[in-house]
Amino acid sequence: MKSNHSVQLDIFENSGFSDAPTMPVELSFGGAIRAEGFRHFLILIGMLCLVGMNSGCAATQMQLVRLSGVGYEGLVEIEPVESKSRRRIRRRWRHQIPPAPDEIMSIISQYGLSNSYLADPLHATRELKNLAEDSSTADGLYATAQLARIHAQWAEYSGEAEIAFEMNKIALESSSLYIFDSSVVQQSDASGRDLNIRQTYNKSLEGFLAALVARRDLPGNGSGKIVNLSAGYEIELEVNGRWRDVDFSELVLSRDFEVGRFENQFRTDGRGWGVPLIAVRNRQVSSNSDEMFYPEKLPMPMTAVFQIKPSGDQAGESPSQLNRSAESNLMRGKLVLFDPLEQTSVAVGQHQFELESDITTPLAYGLIDPFLNKELNATVSLFNPEYAPESYGLFMLEPFDPDKIPVIFVHGFWSSATTWIHMLNELRGDAEVRENFQFWFYSYPTGKPFWESARELRSDLAEMVDSLDPNHESICRDEAVMVGHSMGGLLSLMQTFDSGDEFWKLNSDYPLNGFQGDPKSLSALKDSFYFRKNPSIDRVITIATPFGGSRYSNQATQWFGKKVISGTQEKSVDLEQLIKSNQGKWKEGSLVEFTTSIESLNPQNPAIQIFNERVKTSGVNLHNIAGQVEEKSIFPKSKAKFADDDGVVDVEDALSSVAISKKLVPSEHNHVHQHPETIEEVRRLLKVHWEQRQQANGSPPIIPISSEGPARGKGVQFQFQDEVKSLR
Repeated sequence: MKSNHSVQLDIFENSGFSDAPTMPVELSFGGAIRAEGFRHFLILIGMLCLVGMNSGCAATQMQLVRLSGVGYEGLVEIEPVESKSRRRIRRRWRHQIPPAPDEIMSIISQYGLSNSYLADPLHATRELKNLAEDSSTADGLYATAQLARIHAQWAEYSGEAEIAFEMNKIALESSSLYIFDSSVVQQSDASGRDLNIRQTYNKSLEGFLAALVARRDLPGNGSGKIVNLSAGYEIELEVNGRWRDVDFSELVLSRDFEVGRFENQFRTDGRGWGVPLIAVRNRQVSSNSDEMFYPEKLPMPMTAVFQIKPSGDQAGESPSQLNRSAESNLMRGKLVLFDPLEQTSVAVGQHQFELESDITTPLAYGLIDPFLNKELNATVSLFNPEYAPESYGLFMLEPFDPDKIPVIFVHGFWSSATTWIHMLNELRGDAEVRENFQFWFYSYPTGKPFWESARELRSDLAEMVDSLDPNHESICRDEAVMVGHSMGGLLSLMQTFDSGDEFWKLNSDYPLNGFQGDPKSLSALKDSFYFRKNPSIDRVITIATPFGGSRYSNQATQWFGKKVISGTQEKSVDLEQLIKSNQGKWKEGSLVEFTTSIESLNPQNPAIQIFNERVKTSGVNLHNIAGQVEEKSIFPKSKAKFADDDGVVDVEDALSSVAISKKLVPSEHNHVHQHPETIEEVRRLLKVHWEQRQQANGSPPIIPISSEGPARGKGVQFQFQDEVKSLR
């Protein structure tokens, strides 16, 4: 059971070059990653790759040492940066409060505060607030909100934090009463104020929340209230929707961060109501079956909406009167957090509001740690499969929804689940896709033979779906889509067919039940080479998947992989004992002797051929996407020409003869799954998948049944361990 997905950083502590061993080949990754030693380590990989290359290979094959761009640059850019426009205003407003618009000055004059405002704008604004709330007039509340926000903005840029806080509080209170208080009579020609009042409401709430964060009053203490009587507020905090029972460990404003390297940034930028936030959820100790499948820390988008405490708590009092019933400086209200991925509008009283939202920045915020952003954890897990085993397995970013189809992403060799951030951003930004699909991610150490990783995926997926839907009540779960990049495509397709006995016969002509050995080792053998198809996988999309194996798997790289991938030595000891206990039963070059993924991807490996033959019997809806690198020309204006590979995988090896659709994308191997054309193709295929489901009137699609073994229907549970007995 995967109960923890955290990533530890101890490997970088107390790192000194003097501790590095003198023989790089004998390094564990923990030593190799140290400062200068890591550079020497990469150089050695490059040298060994060159030794192993065939003389006729293209120069692009040298990209082996950076199959996924590991450690070179971040997947995204995110940093707390003040925008240029705010810096310009800061310089312009630093020494004086800007004048109020003529419309506002006219309203001030109606209240007899013109001279007071010219003498002391801040004091006059406080007076206007009290008069407007007593009379519940729209003009007065509107003018108060506009004035207070102007003063708050000046104070923010002048470094006057206390004044800014007070003015933002006044602007928020007045604009909230103007919008939500039904007793406030609006003028018939007040429609022109809608944009201004929305901007004032959003900006004042933004400034108020920023102050709460700075004061450490937000996200609160878990009591559901944010109270600071000395500062003048008493606020109920409520989380709406599917996260209603969650206490967030951190709440920060999305506006405080600038992000880059995304094709699109999905945010409303002033078109809606409320303030976009980044809410961080820690995994909780709970009996909820969803809990074990969340990351240790989960940043998510939230939108904050503030409303003055509603009338009705005390008969005969309007919100404005109730809000000031105890103390004129005390603001009472409710702060509600909405998940913009779950709902894009909200009804407050008789009003329907479109929510302001930002669903891209929280994704980037999750990669603010360079260890994750640069996928250094992918390198660690490659060279040390036993590193942080609790971080491996399936995980999700939102609660399981039985009415949404699961899409399971499986990363490739020398990569990690964070590599899917660009595709996730685009797919969640599409309302149709977001409403009909839920996204799961598989994380695994990529140094193991691909059939071992496929076995672990099979087990983890069975555990996950049986935990989330033990009674098999969800029809959608049986229409799952898998998306695999590179080696991840092999793992995905290994879920779609019955093994038969072809894989085992590569090891021995003797039946497995006659072998002697450690029960744990024998069980692993059974689960690796005898398995049933997963009937819930209806469609697979492979991206740059080496159906024909990898040409980089040669004697040099295989030898080197055995030397540097931690855990292979221990595995060899177990295998040696198993082999000795069954002398005379093993075939030469059996699959049990393979200890790394590099070995398993050898094009000469007969398991590759059997894999492709079994894919033909799977009946799964298969789609291929292949990359092509552009061939550079000495003529700058010449027409672009593309090679017949992506720098790692040949186009013909990335396309299966049984695929329903095939698409070529102009991209190198390590970025092809992040390319806009690839993402658009995945989006298109998901919509096709949903449309076909709708055409079937909501009934699940017919899953082809393998000719071997008993027929299985849609209601069959994931009892793989029992089913394989019929194959042995």
